[in-house]
Amino acid sequence: METKYLREIGFSDNEIRIYLELLKLGEATASNLAKKAEVNRTLTYQLLDNLMKRGIVSYVIKNNTKYFKATHPSKLIDFLKEKELNIKKLIPELTNLSTPSEKNYSVELYEGMEGLKTILNEAVRINPKEFLDFTSGMTTIILPDYYMDNWEKARIKARIPARFLFNNTDIGRKRGQILAKLKLSQVKYLPDGLMSPSHIYVYGDRVAITLWEKDASFGVLIKSQEVANRFREFFNWFWKLAKE
Repeated sequence: METKYLREIGFSDNEIRIYLELLKLGEATASNLAKKAEVNRTLTYQLLDNLMKRGIVSYVIKNNTKYFKATHPSKLIDFLKEKELNIKKLIPELTNLSTPSEKNYSVELYEGMEGLKTILNEAVRINPKEFLDFTSGMTTIILPDYYMDNWEKARIKARIPARFLFNNTDIGRKRGQILAKLKLSQVKYLPDGLMSPSHIYVYGDRVAITLWEKDASFGVLIKSQEVANRFREFFNWFWKLAKE
């Protein structure tokens, strides 16, 4: 079972072991659970207490003995929503803490898959008038299909139109045919001989140049209205040359 997603939302390895074992058992005493999960009994009580505070575990008392039970896995969604609401409450305070830049531009470097997701997620968050993408089609090879599918759904829900310029390759055509069927999406292919070596995203006052590689993924995000306007003109020039 893929447990890294549980770690990503704040569960320790021991908490995951306890939770999964409790799901298998249905209900169990702390001592029995500690034995099954191969976790120290004293630590097991502490872990159960942590999970109960999150609403992930509950208990009943039978014959003066406490039996623990894992709540339905869908509770994890409620747990995430609660965390999201708490973070949203902090946003105004955190925003007030940040110091506005005196420059009319900024350059940021994002590394790894999570860094690149941040760039893509920001494109939906700022809700630009249009999203432009010089694309090699490599995102779906590196990122899980469900992530890009969910991202496209979020873009469409936010009513952000998008234009995609793909390399005229098997990979580019395959991905392009999928996107062409979506709402608010236009797809064209670069002329033979022209290849985009990376993804270039243009949205709002931002330009992101990203390289999608399994072992070396990174992106440079430029925030500048002037640079974004120039890249937008650059994109439109190629759009006129491209073929459907």
